[in-house]
Amino acid sequence: MATFQSYTTKSGKRLWSVKAYLGIDPATNKQVNLQKKGFSNKKEAQLFYNRKIVEIEKNGFKKQRADTFKEVYELWLETTYKLMVKESSYNRLKLQFNKHILPAFGKKSMKTIKPVDLQQYANKKSEEVQEYRLQLSNISRIFEFAIKQGIITSNPIKMITIPKKKANLEKKKIKYFTKDELKTLLTDAKENEPYKIYAFLYLMANTGCRKGEIMGLQWDCIDFENKTLEIHQTLARGENRRLYLEEPKTAHSFRTIPLENETISILKSWRKIQRETMLQVGINTMSAKQLVFSSPFNEFINMDIPNRWMVRICKRNNIPVLTPHSLRHTFATLLISEGVNPKTVSELLGHSSVAFTLDIYTGVYETEKTSTIKLLANIIK
Repeated sequence: MATFQSYTTKSGKRLWSVKAYLGIDPATNKQVNLQKKGFSNKKEAQLFYNRKIVEIEKNGFKKQRADTFKEVYELWLETTYKLMVKESSYNRLKLQFNKHILPAFGKKSMKTIKPVDLQQYANKKSEEVQEYRLQLSNISRIFEFAIKQGIITSNPIKMITIPKKKANLEKKKIKYFTKDELKTLLTDAKENEPYKIYAFLYLMANTGCRKGEIMGLQWDCIDFENKTLEIHQTLARGENRRLYLEEPKTAHSFRTIPLENETISILKSWRKIQRETMLQVGINTMSAKQLVFSSPFNEFINMDIPNRWMVRICKRNNIPVLTPHSLRHTFATLLISEGVNPKTVSELLGHSSVAFTLDIYTGVYETEKTSTIKLLANIIK
């Protein structure tokens, strides 16, 4: 039986503790008790206790304390990280650990991982992936957690030298369509694809929204009278590839985007087609919470499906085979090429700052600066 109690530290912070009787260890014939403090809330303490029960049921009393990097990581994941973040963030972190970090350190004891091991890992990853600094930061979080658990006394990653980014990883070049390529893409979609696909791609190209934002749209997000589109949710992928709606990635991602007349007309046409098509299979789509774009069974569209639409259309027209996200870049670059203020572009895209927008589209702005200098030279002449 477990007892969960709250207490207040000297600094005034409220924390939780757990005390429990776990049973008799057959090897020693002694009573085994659990006592642990420092949990930020009751749920976190309960998760810790439940994990201990599972460990005992699986391994007996042989090993109650996490020792390997993987064991400590899994304990941190369930008792700490999972309670702090959205499911999609939790899932992305798990993928990163499973692909990169656990193959390198998973089976090693926390006490045997040395700074030289981490330095070699850092050097190797700095040449392979853009996000190597994030990986090192996440590894550090596991060591810090292990210190709090009393498993180790110091964090070896603090003793390494973080490699500098390699030149070939410094900037990832964005990919986008030219005006003519975009026109070809949308024309073909209108003539050769179901109207849903055309409406989906047209809306992406004319709003600069992220794929998940468009896939998570419900009809009450669109104000036909005032001709606006409101972004306040996005389709995300959680554990076991589960699709669900969550809040956008940042506070700036909440935004209202104006829609021009052609976009409104296309959306009205699609809504009419959607209602008629769905009624034929007995599905009523009159609810304001109806997805703007859904599967034939009125469920979320799989996240990979729009990519397939793009591949099919691009190959058919012999234009660069790009992803749906390239439509967002195309939207931005076309605005920039027309001299739209960077702040306006940033707000439409839902970026956290103008600086972030300028950083992503540096190459485009550099081209514009070159054109401006040439124009000035002609004026002077």
